[in-house]
Amino acid sequence: MMRLTRSFSFEAAHFLTKYHGKCEHLHGHTYKLWITIEGEIQENGMILDHGFLKKIVNERIIDKFDHRCLNDFFVNPSVEIVAKYIWDDLVNLPDLLKSEANDPNMPKDLKRLLNGEDYVKELNDKVRLFEVKLAETEHAFVVYHG
Repeated sequence: MMRLTRSFSFEAAHFLTKYHGKCEHLHGHTYKLWITIEGEIQENGMILDHGFLKKIVNERIIDKFDHRCLNDFFVNPSVEIVAKYIWDDLVNLPDLLKSEANDPNMPKDLKRLLNGEDYVKELNDKVRLFEVKLAETEHAFVVYHG
């Protein structure tokens, strides 16, 4: 097995509702996000086309949170709560890849699995979400493995 990590960033504001101090006031961060998947190298020499991962994360996470107030989505948007949400949203990677099944860059083996009946379990054996790392400052981040 090998791991592939892709980095992302987004700008967002928040205030912590269950905290007393500076962070209870509205403020913003440049969030850095690292998504790591784990899998086998396919016949095209990759675990997964990096473009698929980029598209999924941009559509499901970055486009949703960038230049927004995270309190519109969470009661108390700590970096821990946001990281867990990102994990929960991306953990069903096989379902998220299903729409890419006929892309010419999808390896034949993964394409076959995506078009099968029991594709979720079988595909998770080939490629799966491994880790979400989210930083709200250059000095503080969380790592979540589900």
